[in-house]
Amino acid sequence: MPVIGNLQEVVDIFTDGGTVMAALAIVAFLLYTTASASLYFVLRGNLNNRQKSDWAEWINDPEAAEGRVGEIIRYALHGKKLSIKRVQRRFDEMREVLIASIDRRLIIITTLVAAAPMTGLLGTVGGMLDMFDGLAAGGGKQSMGLIASGMKEALFTTLTGLVIALPGMFMSLMVRERRNKIDSTLAQLQSTIVTTKFRNI
Repeated sequence: MPVIGNLQEVVDIFTDGGTVMAALAIVAFLLYTTASASLYFVLRGNLNNRQKSDWAEWINDPEAAEGRVGEIIRYALHGKKLSIKRVQRRFDEMREVLIASIDRRLIIITTLVAAAPMTGLLGTVGGMLDMFDGLAAGGGKQSMGLIASGMKEALFTTLTGLVIALPGMFMSLMVRERRNKIDSTLAQLQSTIVTTKFRNI
């Protein structure tokens, strides 16, 4: 069956790549679980400008506010003694928690993206050393087997490292773009709250 054949090819590549392939598998698992969780975190909810026309109404009636924007409005306007400084301080706190959390995830993702090709390069060096061992052994079937094995390890690990890194890089860019939009939305929401609640000051 084609599926079994394709699975066997993957297993063969994994075994031909040597022990470094196990390290690459761990890097890939960590990278894609972290990147997927980060994408879910920045995409869920309504922390964007799509419902901006409702913000003024929600600010006047915080209990009617929906989603993450509603939670932010209720926190920013909580309490009787409201002032512009207090609202600004609460937004600084929320920005510190939310944006800093995304930034920490981005650091992990970019580190893992950089680690994937570097780990692949480690396998390339190991494969080259195996090739030199084969060349040093002289001619013969065993020597050619060592050279072929070393070449496979060198090529497969480099290719696998790049294949892991490229999608991770695009996911990192998507998270960073959403992070900037969330930061912009927070700034606009803060400005709307200040102009709506304290327009007479």
